[in-house]
Amino acid sequence: CRSINQAAQNLILSQPYLSSIIKKVEEDIGYQIFIRTSSGVKITEEGIEFLEYVRQIERQIENIYAIKKKREEKCTLSIATVYSSVILQSFLDFQSMYKNEAIHDEFCEDTFNRMIERIVQRKSRIGISINPKNSKLLKQDYYDQYNLETEILLENVPVRAIVYKGNPLSKKKFVTIEELKQYPFVYYKDTHPDEFVNILGLSSQHEIVYVSDRGSYSDILRTGRYVSVTLEMSRQQKRYSGCCCLPIKDNDILAEIKYIKPKQYELTQREKQFLQFLKTSLEKEIM
Repeated sequence: CRSINQAAQNLILSQPYLSSIIKKVEEDIGYQIFIRTSSGVKITEEGIEFLEYVRQIERQIENIYAIKKKREEKCTLSIATVYSSVILQSFLDFQSMYKNEAIHDEFCEDTFNRMIERIVQRKSRIGISINPKNSKLLKQDYYDQYNLETEILLENVPVRAIVYKGNPLSKKKFVTIEELKQYPFVYYKDTHPDEFVNILGLSSQHEIVYVSDRGSYSDILRTGRYVSVTLEMSRQQKRYSGCCCLPIKDNDILAEIKYIKPKQYELTQREKQFLQFLKTSLEKEIM
């Protein structure tokens, strides 16, 4: 500032108090940091070198205070995912392994678009997505524009039909796409709803209700009028209270599950353990 008075105002200190601090520091180190001249306060050559070391000390102090935060980050999980009871259950199973530790993990379910937003904005560190395999709309250049990288956890995942037990289709051992087309669909609101319609071969006039939460999804299914497609199987069926999953005959609709993270972000050891645990759990549950 070239002015003790102005510097004091910037620091919200009184001018005499700031002057006393500078004087005390100069007495302790044995040389002047500032020289008062008719044109204002100037820094000495020793002062320039002094300030460089002070900045180094300041950075080290910040690092000291950051140790706790870094340790907490290394121990915690911050996961954003599309709606999936399989992924949620895997997360809970993994977390139960640490039940005696005070770890504050975070798990957020949302639509694909908002999940990507959370990763880009650093609100979550890892994203888990489920998308049609070889999706034309979600090629690598889509992730590149957000400076994200992905890795497949599971591919060639068969997509199955999910219906309420009161629906006539529930009595079958398997269903066909043509049989499913006889009913209105319910599906999660996602990045590109038209792609979902095209993959199933539905007409643009087909009745589809898009929802943005798992509660609405299961409630609509339980009316018995609507059907959907899912990856959910085995114990996860119970989570839909009265719904069942059926193989789709001659089904060439496959999905892939991948994790997403910022390119510069390095996974922690616990995050690597979770992703491996998730991959193993998914293989047992849905393959």
